[in-house]
Amino acid sequence: LVFQELVAFIMQLQHTLLDIHALLDYVEILYPLLTSPPLKPVHANPTWMGCFMRNTKVCESLYFVGVLVWLVHDEEFIPLTMNIIHPVQLTFCENIVRAMYLESGVSKPFLSIFQGPGGLLCHYHMCQYYEGTLTE
Repeated sequence: LVFQELVAFIMQLQHTLLDIHALLDYVEILYPLLTSPPLKPVHANPTWMGCFMRNTKVCESLYFVGVLVWLVHDEEFIPLTMNIIHPVQLTFCENIVRAMYLESGVSKPFLSIFQGPGGLLCHYHMCQYYEGTLTE
């Protein structure tokens, strides 16, 4: 194995182990709370990354079981009963370091794994393992 292939293998191993850890957390902690929701919110687990949501009902359900959650929604559509800690203005990054993706001053981005709308099909394609060699 060349060094780049070893790095890709370790990356996929870490990804798989994190997936297993997340699934176990869901089964042991979240699923019981989602099936019988608490009356008041559970303290958020600071070791979880959290998630971004567009659906206010799912957002509220996850908030009550202790998941860090960010609602991405227009302010006029957010229910008055929802606790908004800090609204933010979405911006696009302009200062991303791109030098590592340049070859002779020309940008060479990674190939796109999936093109199309988000959803289950997009998630399926994004979770596929790299099967080629990096030396091609």
